Amino acid sequence: MVENAKPQRNLLVWLAFAYVAFVIYGSLVPLDFHPRPLREAWESFERIPYLELGIGSRADWVANILLFVPLAYLWLGALWPNRRPVAGVLVSIWVLFVCIVLSVAIEFTQIFFPPRTVSVNDILAEALGAAIGVVLWWVTGRRVVAWLGAWSDAHGRASKVERFLHIYLALVFGYSVLPLDLTISAVEVYHKWQEGKVLLVPFSAVYASGAQRAYALLADVAIWIPAAFLWQLSSPRPLRRVVLYVMACAAAIEVAQLFVYSRVTSTTDVLAAACGAAIGALLARRLRPDVDDHRPSRSAGSGGVSVLLWLIGVAGWMIVLMVVFWYPFNFSNDWGFVHGRVAALKRVPFVAYYYGTEFRAVTEVFHKTGFFFPLGALLAIGAVGIRRRFPVPAVLLHLASALVIAGAAAGIEAGQLFLPGKNADTTDWLLETLGGAAGYSTLWILGSAWRGGRGNCGPNRDAEREPAPPNARMSRR
Repeated sequence: MVENAKPQRNLLVWLAFAYVAFVIYGSLVPLDFHPRPLREAWESFERIPYLELGIGSRADWVANILLFVPLAYLWLGALWPNRRPVAGVLVSIWVLFVCIVLSVAIEFTQIFFPPRTVSVNDILAEALGAAIGVVLWWVTGRRVVAWLGAWSDAHGRASKVERFLHIYLALVFGYSVLPLDLTISAVEVYHKWQEGKVLLVPFSAVYASGAQRAYALLADVAIWIPAAFLWQLSSPRPLRRVVLYVMACAAAIEVAQLFVYSRVTSTTDVLAAACGAAIGALLARRLRPDVDDHRPSRSAGSGGVSVLLWLIGVAGWMIVLMVVFWYPFNFSNDWGFVHGRVAALKRVPFVAYYYGTEFRAVTEVFHKTGFFFPLGALLAIGAVGIRRRFPVPAVLLHLASALVIAGAAAGIEAGQLFLPGKNADTTDWLLETLGGAAGYSTLWILGSAWRGGRGNCGPNRDAEREPAPPNARMSRR
C-alpha cells in the first residue's frame, strides 16, 4: 500500500462491504424461502452433485469465477498491511479462506431458496475466483491504489478525462466478451462460421425487421461516441488519429469475440465504430476549451441560442427514450391487464433478471443505464451553464436534475404498464435513474475540472480583465 493511502483504503472498505451484499443478494434471488429441518438440509448438502459442463454451461462456470474475483480483490486491498510482506501473505491466506467459507455458506443457504441450483462446481469456481483475486491484488494492487489516489490529485480536465476514458473502455471490452462461453477450439470456431456468426461482408447480417436493423446499427455507432469524445477531449489530436484509435479498439473486440462462441464477429461493427468515432471527436473539438481560446468572443445573443439548443437536446433525447422503450406503441387500455402489471411492480428487486442468462441480465443493465446516461449528461451541461451565470447553490441544481431523471424514468416505466410487449419494473426504474445520475455526475466532474484548471482547461476570464502591459499600450499608440 502506498503512503498516505487512507482515503483509498476507506473507499476499498466501502466497496468491499457493498460487493459482499451484492454477492449474497444475487445468490439468493428471488428470495423464495422454503423452510426445512436443518439436519435434512445438511444431508442434502452432503449429496450436492458435480455437474458435467458443456458449451452451454461454460458461461455459468466462468461467471461464478468472476463473481468472487472482485470480492477477494477488494477485501485484500481493504486489509492490506503497509510495508509488511509477511503480514501480506497471512492476510492473503485469511482472505482466501474467508471467501471459500462464504462460498460454502452461500451454497448451503441456497438449499432453502429454490429454484437456486446447488453444486460442487459453484464452490470450486468461486474458490478459483477468490484465488485469482488475491493474485491480481499482489500484481496490480499498488498501481490501483495510486490510480485511485490520482483522482483527488487530478485537478486538470485532461487527467480526469483520461480516467473516465479508461473506465469506459474497460466496460466496453468487458461487456464485449460476455457471456464468456470461451473457446480456442478450431472446430467450434468453424461451427460459428457455419452458423453465420462470422460475418466478413459488411451489412450482411439478417434482421427480423428494418426497425431492428436500424436500432442495431445506431447502437453500434452510439457505443463508440463517448470513447472518441473522451479521447479527443483528453488532448488535442488530429481527428483521423482518434478515428483510427477507435477503429483499432473495435477491431480488437471483434477478434476477441471470435473466441466467444455465442457472439457474432462482424466487420460492420468496425465501420459503425468509425462513424461513432467521427461524431464523438467532432463534438469534442466543438467543446474543447483550448480551441475556444482562438475563437472570437460570442455575441450576447449567442447565449439564447445555446439555451435553445440545450432545450432541444433534452427534449429530443426524451423523445428518443420514448421511442426506444415504448416501440411499437401498441398501448392497451384493458384495465384487467393493467391491474396485473401494477401488481407485478411488487416483485423483489432484480428478480426478473434472475430468470435468464447472466449475459441477458448484464445486457439489460447496460441497456437501461446507457440510454439514461445522455439525459443526465445533458442536464449536467445545463447545470454547469447555470452555475457559470448565476450564483445558484450546487445542491439545488443536483436536486432538480435528480428529480427530472427520476421523473423521466418513472414516466417510461408507467408507459410500459400499458404495453403488452414490455415489462414495467421498479428495478428498471432504479437502473435508469442510476444511469442518469452517472451521466450527470460524469459531466459535472468534467465541467468542474474544466472551470478549475486555468492552465489547460480553458480561457482565463480574469486574465482577460487585467490591464494590458505598458509595452502593449505603447504599441497601440
